[in-house]
Amino acid sequence: MRYVLANWKMYPTVDEARSVLAGVQARLADRLAAESTLPRVIVCPPFVALAALRGLADDRVVRLGAQNCHWEPRGPYTGEISTSMLRGLVEYVMVGHSERRAAGETDEQIAAKVAAVAGAGLVPIVFVGEDEVGDDPRQAAHERLGRALARADPATQPLLVVYEPAWAIGGREPAPPDRVRRAVDHLKGALVRLGTPDPVVLYGGAVDEDDIEPLLSLDNLDGVGATRATLDPESFLHIIEQVAGRP
Repeated sequence: MRYVLANWKMYPTVDEARSVLAGVQARLADRLAAESTLPRVIVCPPFVALAALRGLADDRVVRLGAQNCHWEPRGPYTGEISTSMLRGLVEYVMVGHSERRAAGETDEQIAAKVAAVAGAGLVPIVFVGEDEVGDDPRQAAHERLGRALARADPATQPLLVVYEPAWAIGGREPAPPDRVRRAVDHLKGALVRLGTPDPVVLYGGAVDEDDIEPLLSLDNLDGVGATRATLDPESFLHIIEQVAGRP
């Protein structure tokens, strides 16, 4: 299965999120009716839009995810959202995004969040990658993956991993395909050694409809994550179609 992950960050209002999702999934439903092959499309909107989108989302063509969570099921954590609150609204939860790390999130907190997501019966989307362009992508991603999964069992817990070099976020172009290929190969090997039977690794970082083709030529990559391009229905659909058309 191929994947398209849309991380809408702190961009759309509830009405804007509803409008984008409605436009995209109506077209995807038409393609499904025509027996077209679709990738797994995961949309992660701001928390305030989740309830509205849950009432709108067609799980045949779009699945919902959350952008973050707390590791405790409840408690005096002002402004936080627990996995018990997310259950019934989403299927996936993003953990360890580079922007969360930059805001102070630690490896220990990320590991606790992965365990909490798994324990709630949801699927963690774990972000790993290097901070600077001069860093070794394989070593950095490998180390962060190991620390993120320290309290989870990859042999039995479904999960998605996103190779996300922080230096590429918000840039004009994604990481070079050969760099992505080497990082993805390394991550998949590490996941297999941890017991994951069929590892899934996506690439995230400055992906849009104009620069996605070199990434889709990588036969070890299972999909892509994007932000700005997925906030426009036409661009979002184009990315989905490009991923769907990959052999």
